[in-house]
Amino acid sequence: MVERTVLCVDDEENVLRSLKRLLRREPFKLLTANGAAEGLAAMGREPVHLVISDHRMPEMTGTEFLAEVQRRWPETVRVVLSGFADAASVVEAINEGRVFRFLAKPWNDDELKANIRACLDQYELIHSHRVLTDQLSLKNVELRALTDRLSATVEERTRVLRIVQNILRWIPVPAVGICTEGVIAMTNVAGERLFGVNSPVCVGQPATAVLPRSIVDCLSDSLAPQDPSGFRVLAAIGSQECHVQVIPLTDGREVLGNLVIAEELACETTA
Repeated sequence: MVERTVLCVDDEENVLRSLKRLLRREPFKLLTANGAAEGLAAMGREPVHLVISDHRMPEMTGTEFLAEVQRRWPETVRVVLSGFADAASVVEAINEGRVFRFLAKPWNDDELKANIRACLDQYELIHSHRVLTDQLSLKNVELRALTDRLSATVEERTRVLRIVQNILRWIPVPAVGICTEGVIAMTNVAGERLFGVNSPVCVGQPATAVLPRSIVDCLSDSLAPQDPSGFRVLAAIGSQECHVQVIPLTDGREVLGNLVIAEELACETTA
């Protein structure tokens, strides 16, 4: 843990000497200042974690001084130590200087030490909260940046997918995708025209409803393919004979479905 620094501000030298004697063995660095101007100068030179200030000082009261401390160094814990602990002074110190504690002169040594320890603990809480808040803000910025990048990536991939789907849709090669359950998962315009001579080809339709038996048998055989290039079969589709290729679609471990492509259409038709 970083050594903490306590600054005592009072326009009476004997008070500062008494505080030095009392706090010389405490586990923190002790600074003193003979008035508000010296106190602000000391805080400008090095970090101060706790300020203990007299209330009635010339030029600038303790309340005014602590209000300035709060404006410049909001994490620093502020305490008033005064022999004039009237109600008005307490309210003013709390409202304007936002003090953590108001201690009266003359002080009890043990109580003063205990209060200083409590104030330093309060600083740790304030500092830890600020650190966590800063970390959270940084993570939120990083998360927003990541979300923006992911959104851009999703948009780009969606655009590419639409282009690919459009190309596949209008490519002049009849193609039908069949999932492992034997259901049509996709088809293009050429595939709908070729295989839909007897029944319209629709996504979600059983392959057996539109494909010739010779092609359906290849679908069953290709569920455990020995040849990744698939099967070729000559099939009669309506009044035409077609060279059809059944290509297994895998992810490297298992078959996910089949792609049926009519590679060639016979030129002659049956009488």
